[in-house]
Amino acid sequence: MPSVVTANHLRSGAVVYLAADGRWIASLTGAAVADTPAQLAAFEDIARAAVERRDITAVYAFDVKIVGGKPTPVSVRESIRAANAA
Repeated sequence: MPSVVTANHLRSGAVVYLAADGRWIASLTGAAVADTPAQLAAFEDIARAAVERRDITAVYAFDVKIVGGKPTPVSVRESIRAANAA
């Protein structure tokens, strides 16, 4: 199942998502989607580096489905986080 990497911005606490260009963004619709374990591992490496720089905290990946070409959370928890991040 496709996955997205999320975290919280360390200074503000805001929910953020990893974009394909390595930036952390507030909108789930622009998040990079990992379709393979190798892609997810690469995204997690980027996230680890951001944690080491103290940019973000509480990093994890979660499952999404693609609806209308955009990632959509599978879980209620992530739906709530995405709604509050926007």
